Amino acid sequence: MNSQFSIPSLPETPQCSPNQLIQLASKLPDATISIPSVDKVLEAIEQGKADRVSKLDWVYCIHAKAQWDQQNLDRSGKTSAAIWKVAISNLWLQHQLLWRLALYYGDQQKQVLAQSLAESFDIFANSDLVSHLLPVQIIRALRSTQAGIELAKVACEQRINRTELLNKIREDLPIWIPFFSQFIEEITPYFTTIRSPHQQQVIWLLSCLDEMSDSQQINAVNHLLTNVSNNIATNHSLLVDWLRNNYRNGENWYKLSDPARQKLREWIGGINYGDFQKLVNLILNRLDLQDFESNQLRRRRDFWANYSNRFERLRILLPKTSQIAIGYQIQGDIDLLEDDGSDPTEVCIFDFGEWFVVEFFRGRGSETRLFPKNSRNEQILFGESTLSVKRIRCLGGDKHDHLFLWQEFSPTWLKNHGILPNLNTQPSRNPTVDKLQQREHKLESWQREIERLEREAKSYCNKNCFLID
Repeated sequence: MNSQFSIPSLPETPQCSPNQLIQLASKLPDATISIPSVDKVLEAIEQGKADRVSKLDWVYCIHAKAQWDQQNLDRSGKTSAAIWKVAISNLWLQHQLLWRLALYYGDQQKQVLAQSLAESFDIFANSDLVSHLLPVQIIRALRSTQAGIELAKVACEQRINRTELLNKIREDLPIWIPFFSQFIEEITPYFTTIRSPHQQQVIWLLSCLDEMSDSQQINAVNHLLTNVSNNIATNHSLLVDWLRNNYRNGENWYKLSDPARQKLREWIGGINYGDFQKLVNLILNRLDLQDFESNQLRRRRDFWANYSNRFERLRILLPKTSQIAIGYQIQGDIDLLEDDGSDPTEVCIFDFGEWFVVEFFRGRGSETRLFPKNSRNEQILFGESTLSVKRIRCLGGDKHDHLFLWQEFSPTWLKNHGILPNLNTQPSRNPTVDKLQQREHKLESWQREIERLEREAKSYCNKNCFLID
């Protein structure tokens, strides 16, 4: 099938002569083109008409100000100060200037802003209307000779980590500036300059550590451990707990320097000894003890102070009467001691790394027991929710008394098992022969008492189907 289509007709193109075009153009209204200039903007500022300056004029003024300054050296500073004063109330202009100023200082892009505008920033920054703004504080930091430290200070004052900081300023400042990625390495150097940090500052520090890369965090923790005093660690168990959980065990421990590892041991020990010391003080103040019991507790508190840097973990077990009297005055690993008919006593279990030390505070026996650190002992002493005096005595272990002269003999006993006191601890005295004889006499009856208590404990454990040593 063939189809026939007609050819469409088109109108003729009008023919215009050059004279007609000239005549048409002559009838158009006159057009005025406004050419931006720095002088025009400055004149508007001087006349109080800065609000009439267009954004295009401002952009040109900022761009051309450096060249204008070269031709007007005597007016460069004064005119730049005038521009900053306008920016205090002009948010759009404020954004343009701060963005360029961040590039000027943070990325060394000197061509983006006139030097006179950079140098007169304080006219703007010192205004009460804007000095509190985060971008202003950041620009101040970037201008510093220690920009990284100052940025860390700003982040600390705002209680925000690096990621949170960038999220806050991404609409206001160019976040690709190198300082914004590098200042995270200055977090701990800044923190160590704080003489008495409070809890919120410690929480901020931990938030920053958590977002660091592995290598950044290792460097930060090494610096932290070797530059912060033990007093600060003692007052902030949250910090010590974070370090213990992340660095005391596993491969991270071996990534720390030797001085850092030693300091972490001391920090952990200091916190644990602090709990032990607080427990003893509460018992002395809250319980109605006989004089000899009170004196015995004080001597133990003072003795273990010499080993405070060695405590890696501490578990506290309280009889019901002590728990009622003390309440919730102590934080940490605290449990109720099951009543098995033994004399009432508080029990502390110390982890010294290779050994567990169990301290019975009161009652008959009132001994210290030493157990090798193995999975069985660890599961029982630190893992089981319910323990009793007899259950612990069933485990056996090496024993030491708290009789006459025990403070002189215990250090040697501990040393023989590799448990050493803190540095600079005074050595034990050498007792006289008479005193040694007195001690030997008392030891005989104590050993008989311990043997009787252990028989009771084994009978109890057999009856209750507990494993015994």
